[in-house]
Formats: sequence, structure tokens, C-alpha cells
Amino acid sequence: MRTLGLGAICLAWLSLGGCKQKPQNFSTTVEVMQVRLFGGGTGPKLTDLDVKYDQCPGDARQVMRLGKEFAECGSKLKVGDKLKAEVVLSWSAERGTFRNEITHLGACDVKLDPKDEANYQSFENCSDVKATGSVVGVRCERTRSEAVLAACPWLRRN
Repeated sequence: MRTLGLGAICLAWLSLGGCKQKPQNFSTTVEVMQVRLFGGGTGPKLTDLDVKYDQCPGDARQVMRLGKEFAECGSKLKVGDKLKAEVVLSWSAERGTFRNEITHLGACDVKLDPKDEANYQSFENCSDVKATGSVVGVRCERTRSEAVLAACPWLRRN
């Protein structure tokens, strides 16, 4: 018997009137990997921020382009800072997948433009490939395994 994931169930229900799953809220910690401030004059106008989810196995990252409101609040962030992050996971009927969004980072509110291509997530989990006891390469997977989703459920896509 084949079981359907929640995303597949939502897709099936969309044709019958929609999937109304409630958004889920999560708290986690992220590490700042890169910060770039843009603007001038009276202060930064934009911030490009690359953060890594600390508690997730592998390399789970979120790259965000944030507006002036965040630039003023987050102007003191630096590489290596560890911040509390509030994440909301919700179903996106437009995309047909779950989507997570950081809504609060450290002391700052976060508002992302979902249509801005500068905002994206990446996930990769790499391990050594061994043959006859020696490391001969590396294997990287971009799928989010059940172990990854158990540790970081906000990374769910389907």
C-alpha cells in the first residue's frame, strides 16, 4: 500500500476546494554566514543575509534580501553571530509545496518578498565515499530525508 505525504493530500484537496492546513510555528537558532549592507547617505537601505540553520544535519541555508526596516535593526550583525529565529511553515497553493519563512531574527522582524529571486533556500548533506577503507570521493544529496525533517520539520516541502 502506498501512503501519500501531506503535500500530496493537499494537492488532491486543492482540486476539490483547497487545503486549509494551519501554519506551524518553530523556534530555532541560525548562524550568520554572510552580511552585506547596501545603501548610503543616512544608512543602509538593503541587507543581504546568508544564515545557516544550526540544529539541522547537513548544510541548510537561507539567503534573504531584506529592506530598510531590517537594515536599520540588523546593521550590527556580523559573521558568526548566532541568533534565535522564528520560522513559520505553511502550505503555498501557488507553488504546490510547503514554504517556510523566517519571521523574526534576533531582535528584528523579518519581512521577505516571496517573489524576489534573491530570497532562496538551499540544502545539501554530504558524506565521504569509501572504497577498500580509503576515502575516494564525496556524495552530496539535496533531498530532505526523514532524519533531516525529524530534526528540522520546517524544511518540509511535500
